[in-house]
Amino acid sequence: MSYALNHTNRKLTLEPKITVNAKIIVVGASSVGISFLKTLVFCSHLKFNNLTLISTHGLPGKKLLDTEQRKFLASDHCFNDKDYALMSLCSWVNVVVGRMTGIDRAAKHVVLSTGEIVLYDHLILCTGQQYQVPCPTGADISQHLTNREVPNSSQRRYTGKVPCNHFTLNEEEDCFKALTWIRSNSITTEDGGVASVLFCR
Repeated sequence: MSYALNHTNRKLTLEPKITVNAKIIVVGASSVGISFLKTLVFCSHLKFNNLTLISTHGLPGKKLLDTEQRKFLASDHCFNDKDYALMSLCSWVNVVVGRMTGIDRAAKHVVLSTGEIVLYDHLILCTGQQYQVPCPTGADISQHLTNREVPNSSQRRYTGKVPCNHFTLNEEEDCFKALTWIRSNSITTEDGGVASVLFCR
């Protein structure tokens, strides 16, 4: 079992900390967001009482991914599961599980997909890299068009039905869903691994 070893001394114990009651909201549990919260939590001379993280699935590292599942995620190797466990940000940060859908700068609050409103004094947006479902261009492939000739716009978004065998892997939860689908719709080996040939619907 992993453990955390915290060391303190007399100087740090007797040193008064300045209390900061400002409501600080971090949106997104990306590496930047986690690093920002870690810096505030472990600041030696400041104590932040109102730190809030808004994330679709809460804090990362809740589910320990094995080697097979970890291959699905693109990682910058800033934090691993052991780092998340040793930081124990859940002890210092209020976690709101949800998706932010709007910001009211005048009233200083954010709106979640559930309609809930969260007030803030300082808002930090760290949503990280988000992969999106590719949008078909509608080009006629029989014309053999080049990339320059195909109409393309950064504002295009795919709003149709996503096929059951298409997965956008942004978070741990997405990897679990993809792996579950692959295991139930493919040939698995005797040791539980997934064979190289997959038969997808």
